[in-house]
Amino acid sequence: MTATVRQRAALFLALAVLLAGVGAVTNVVTLTQAAPAPVASLLHTGSFTAGTGGVPTGWHTEAWARDLTRFGWEVAQDGTGAISITNLQANDARWCQQVSVQSGASYRVSARVKTRDIGAVTAGALVAIEPRIADSRDLRGTQDWQTLEVVARAGDEGTWDICARLGSYANLNTGTAWFTDVTLMQVGKPPAAAAQAWRQWWASWSSRTRGFAVALPLLSGLLLGYGLGIGRRWR
Repeated sequence: MTATVRQRAALFLALAVLLAGVGAVTNVVTLTQAAPAPVASLLHTGSFTAGTGGVPTGWHTEAWARDLTRFGWEVAQDGTGAISITNLQANDARWCQQVSVQSGASYRVSARVKTRDIGAVTAGALVAIEPRIADSRDLRGTQDWQTLEVVARAGDEGTWDICARLGSYANLNTGTAWFTDVTLMQVGKPPAAAAQAWRQWWASWSSRTRGFAVALPLLSGLLLGYGLGIGRRWR
């Protein structure tokens, strides 16, 4: 191979790499331009700022023994709200809201929780997904505001009860717990929906890059032919 042919081959390779790099950068920019929209909580009034009759919108109370518990709801002057549970004697009590869920989808429940004088032996303040789906860790004793959360995948049940809870099944407890900023977020799609989203993304990406993918081999062939002097030999 002569020096001229080697120079032309090197030029072809450099141009091919440059063109491939430009295409890749273009795709990255296109795919990252659109920021995901903010995800709203699937719960009603998780900040406890609205309601009627002493009950925040969408919520209801449950207890193993109702006469052993005092339920509360307050909205402060700054507009923030919170619910409370005070178990005067050992009890299992909760504020709950029922929501619809998709089979196979994953969800995260979170809440900010504060406690006072909760017993240290049995289950304290926690957030729970009922019926018997999953529980967060629990807070006992006297604790300042902390975030509790739990992630779970829905089965075939169709609905969940999202509960702010003091005590649990066969784990009765005393004390007071406050809850605010309770949220339910979908964090994983059902398998079929996830596969469909992947197919849509791939089709969109392929359509944006199809022209470049077709043109690059043709251009590369022309450059290779020129670099090896094929056109000159034909003459």
